[in-house]
Amino acid sequence: MAIFNGTNLVLKLQAATGAADEFKLMHSQNVSLSYNVDTIDITNKDSSGNRTLLGGTKSFSLSADGLMDFVSSGSTTDVDEIFTQSRDREPVTFTFALATPAGYKYTGSGFITSLEISGGTEDAPTYSVSIEGSGDILQTAV
Repeated sequence: MAIFNGTNLVLKLQAATGAADEFKLMHSQNVSLSYNVDTIDITNKDSSGNRTLLGGTKSFSLSADGLMDFVSSGSTTDVDEIFTQSRDREPVTFTFALATPAGYKYTGSGFITSLEISGGTEDAPTYSVSIEGSGDILQTAV
């Protein structure tokens, strides 16, 4: 088993402009992928008092947070791209993987359900973003 430093786990999104290039969420501090399977209770009188389940709807969500960069080397910041895609209700395409390809990568699409930018007194400004998956999520060996 290869254990790696969580710093190397990144979330990349495709730019709203339709460019083929993905951008890594810069200055991110935390990234997360959650995969869920709902269950359907089919317990009946023939179950001998045992709960019986079927697999139901699958769903996934992603989140990230980090330090806000109001000035980037390009014409927009990551948060500008995220805001545009959220405002325009455009689906985002993502890759969730190690920065240096190894093991598996997860790809799919979804919708940005929240974007928060905050800054406290004598504190670095931060952002957080949540994405709800749409369709299937693919796991691919790299």
